[in-house]
Amino acid sequence: MKVSVILPTYNEREVIVAVVREILSAVPEAEVLVVDDDSPDHTWETVERAFVGNARVRVRRRVGRRGLPSAIAEGIAATDGDVVVWLDADMSAEVVPTLCATTEDADVVVASRYVPGGGDSRDARGRVLASRAINLLGSACLGGAVRDWTSGFVAARRTALERVPIRTHYVYGDYCIDFLYRACRTGLRVVEVPYWLPDRRAGETKTSGSVARFGLLGLRYVETILTLRWHTLSGRKEA
Repeated sequence: MKVSVILPTYNEREVIVAVVREILSAVPEAEVLVVDDDSPDHTWETVERAFVGNARVRVRRRVGRRGLPSAIAEGIAATDGDVVVWLDADMSAEVVPTLCATTEDADVVVASRYVPGGGDSRDARGRVLASRAINLLGSACLGGAVRDWTSGFVAARRTALERVPIRTHYVYGDYCIDFLYRACRTGLRVVEVPYWLPDRRAGETKTSGSVARFGLLGLRYVETILTLRWHTLSGRKEA
């Protein structure tokens, strides 16, 4: 089984090399594709220099294109693994082998903070509580097998991604809510495995640069959940 790991990045120079090395060590059969949105800190160049000559690591520098959902979708299209994993560069790669192994019996596997054994150890308690509230709303409105709708740390069989592609018109983590909802509605087997979300190692969170922006993104997540719920009640098909 070939595994492709996608790392969408923007200003991740301080952490990216360590994360790529962790993935290469944890999953010897994996290829890693860093999809960088032309970072001002030259994240893309840092990776190229650190892994020059390593055929398992590639960099895709996107000039004039930005956005997490489109970076993931572009990475999926540029790889050919039987299983595709994507995660933020500030996440811990230690659960990647478990995600990949679980795809033997599932179409989509989510690294979840909200199943037994998982958790959220970020220092910003306001964000921890807000994330929990949004995901409780997601479970209440959308049902299915998912508790961590905004995880952003996912492994999926390529056959599943062909049936339920990533939609790129979303802003940030709302794409993940939409993807998991459609995967469940399509009848794909979605499974969660426990994951502890650590605090950032360095740099700034991509979720927001301010409390105001974090609040706006939270509202977008709520809007996405309620819109998908309305689609369910109205009988609209999502896949």
